[in-house]
Amino acid sequence: MNIEEAEARILFLQEEVAKHDALYEQNKPIISDSEYDKIYHELVQLELKHPTFVTSESPTQRIVTVIVDSLKKVTHTTPMLSQDKVHTAEDIIKFVKKSVSRILAQLKLDGLTIVLTYENGRRVSAVTRGDGYVGEDVLHTISTSVDVPKHIPFLGRLEIRAEAVITFEDFERINMDGEYATTRNLASGTVRQLDANVAKERNIRVVAFDLVSADGKEFENDVEQLEFMKALGFNVVPYEVFENTEEGIEALIEFCTTFSEKHRKNLPYAIDGLVLKFDDLAVREELGYTNKFPRWGCAFKFESLEATTKLQRTVNQVGKTGQITPVAEFDMVNIEGVEIRRATLHNFNNIGDKEYVVSGKTRMGKDIRIGDTIVVARANDVIPQVVQSIKELRTGNEEVIVPPAHCPACGSPTEWIGENLYCTGIDCKPQLEGKLIHFVSRKTLNIDGIGKETVKMFIEKGFISNFSDIFRLQDKEEEITSIEGFGKKSFDKMIKGIEESKKAPLHRVIYSLSIRNIGETASKDVSKVFKNMDEIIELSKNLPEFEAKVRSINDFGDTMTATMIDFFTNEKNIELIRDLQAVGFKMESEFQGAPAGTTLEGLTFVITGKFSIGRSEFKSLIESLGGKASGSVSKKTNYLLMGEGEEGSSKHQKAIELGTEILSEDTFKSKFGIEL
Repeated sequence: MNIEEAEARILFLQEEVAKHDALYEQNKPIISDSEYDKIYHELVQLELKHPTFVTSESPTQRIVTVIVDSLKKVTHTTPMLSQDKVHTAEDIIKFVKKSVSRILAQLKLDGLTIVLTYENGRRVSAVTRGDGYVGEDVLHTISTSVDVPKHIPFLGRLEIRAEAVITFEDFERINMDGEYATTRNLASGTVRQLDANVAKERNIRVVAFDLVSADGKEFENDVEQLEFMKALGFNVVPYEVFENTEEGIEALIEFCTTFSEKHRKNLPYAIDGLVLKFDDLAVREELGYTNKFPRWGCAFKFESLEATTKLQRTVNQVGKTGQITPVAEFDMVNIEGVEIRRATLHNFNNIGDKEYVVSGKTRMGKDIRIGDTIVVARANDVIPQVVQSIKELRTGNEEVIVPPAHCPACGSPTEWIGENLYCTGIDCKPQLEGKLIHFVSRKTLNIDGIGKETVKMFIEKGFISNFSDIFRLQDKEEEITSIEGFGKKSFDKMIKGIEESKKAPLHRVIYSLSIRNIGETASKDVSKVFKNMDEIIELSKNLPEFEAKVRSINDFGDTMTATMIDFFTNEKNIELIRDLQAVGFKMESEFQGAPAGTTLEGLTFVITGKFSIGRSEFKSLIESLGGKASGSVSKKTNYLLMGEGEEGSSKHQKAIELGTEILSEDTFKSKFGIEL
C-alpha cells in the first residue's frame, strides 16, 4: 500500500468508525461488535504507520456520543475516557510489560457508564459518560436502584464510576415481545427515561468499578479503593489480582482467554470482555493518558454475542395454544461456537412497520422484511432472536412479511387475539402435539418414560389423541411392547411414571393444561389463592365473584383474567378436568397451609449447583413454604443455597461480598427442619 492508498484508506476508516460509533450510541448498530473491532483495529494500525494522517477528529482520538436534549447537561470534573482494546495473549504480554505492578482484572460490564457523586454523605448527582467531558443528569432514574445508597458513612466529597445494567432475568421479564435488542439497549433507554417509575419497575442495577476521588483519603492501590467502596455499601464489580511474574502472567492469560467459555454464561448480566489495570496507583500516575485511553489499562474483548446475516425466508410455526409465530430462516452465523440458522420473530406486530399496543403500552414494530440484513443475538444461552433489521442496507427488493389468513398446518381461518395471531381450528395437529408434549414435560406432570418423540409416535399410531388417553395406555401393552426399542421394561417404567403423575399439585396441573397466557409462575400464583381445582370450578359458576378473585391474584390484569374466565367457563375444559380427576388426580395446592416450623415466609433464596434433587424441585419446595427463589444474588437475598461445583462462581463471590449466608443442602435441611 503506497502513501496515497494509505491516506485514502485511513480517511475511509475514520468515517466508517465514526459512523458506527454514532449508531452504537443511538442503540442502532448495523454491524456486530466483532466486525467493529476489526475495522477499528485496522484504523489504529494504519494510523501508527502513518501518524501524519492522524487528526484530533479521528475516532481513535475522541469519544463519539449522542446526548439526549431533554436531560440536563453536566460537565465532568475528570474526563471519562474509554479503554484501549486488546484481543490476544500477545497483546496482554505487551501491555503488562509497561510496568512491574501487579494487574487487576475486572468484568467489563455491557451497560451505560455513569458517575455518582456524594457530598456530606448524601447522594447529589448521577451523570452519564456522554462524550467523556459532558454527560446527562440521570439522578432521578439512578436513585431508584437498590445498589445506589441515599446516604453513606463517608462525609467528604466522593466520586465513583459505575455501570448501569439490566440483568438477564429482568430482561426476559420486560422483553417478552422482543422490543429491545440487548440488555445494553434496555439499560441505556431505562436510565435516560424522564419517568423514574419506569426505571424502578425495570429494576436497573448499578455496579461500581472505579473510584474517581474521595476527599481526604489516600490509597496506594486500586484494591484498597474497591474495598473502600464495598465498605460504603456499593455493589462493586468482581475482580481478580495477578502478580506481574512469569507465573502470574501465565495465569492472567489463562484467565482472560478461557473466561468467556467457562464463566460468561453463568453471570447475571451481560459483559463484553475483561478490563485489565495496573493495581499500583503511582504507576498509573506515571504512565498517564492518551487523548482517549489511560495507558495503565486496557480491555480484553470477547467475541460478540451478535452477528449480522441475510434473512432468506420465514416459516409460520403453530404452538400448543394455537398461536402462529413467524420464525426467521437466514444464512448461517456462528456465535460463540454455536451455528445458528433459525430464530424467533416473536409475533407479526413485532416485525411490522406500525405501532401496536401490548399490555397497555404502545410499541413500534421493527419493520423486518425478507431480504433484510438482520442482527441475530444469543446471550446467556437463551434462544436466538432477531433483534433488528438494518434498514440502511436495503436495496428496494425486500419483501414485507404478511400474516397468513389461514393456519399453515390445518388450513383453518386465523384470528387476532390481542397482539398475536391464532389458528381457530379444533383438530390442528401441531396444537394437539404441542399440548400433549407440554402435558408430560418435566415442568408440568413430569411423566417418566414419555418424552417428546414418544408422544409424537403415539399420536401417529393412534394410541393417544387427548390427555385422558395417556391414562389408558396400560390397555395397549401388547401394541406398545411390540414396537422396536420399547420393551416390557420401558413400558413398565412409563406406566409407573403415569401413576406417579397423578400426585401432581394444583399448580403443575394448571400449567399442564396449556391455558393461554397462564405460564408456570402464573399457575403457582393461582394455586396460592385457590386450595384445589374443585374450588376454582365451583367459584367459576358465579362469574362476578370468580372474576374478582382472579383479579386479586398477583400480576393478573385484564388479559390473564379474561383467559381464566374463558377456560373455566368452557364445558369441554371442565369435562377434561373431570376426566383427569376420575383417573385419580387430586389437584390440591401445595402452597396452602405450610407445616408449622417449616415456613420460609419472607425469605429470598438463590439456588446454584448440584443437589440430591433438581434445582427446579428445590425452587418448588421453597415456594411451597412461602419463600422466594431468585436468579441472582443481591442485597435482598437472604441465603445462597449452593451445591457442588459452584465454589468460586460469580454467585458465590457475590454472596461473600454482600455477606449473604451460604447454605449447603445439609445446612438448609437442618436450619429449617426440612426433610427432602
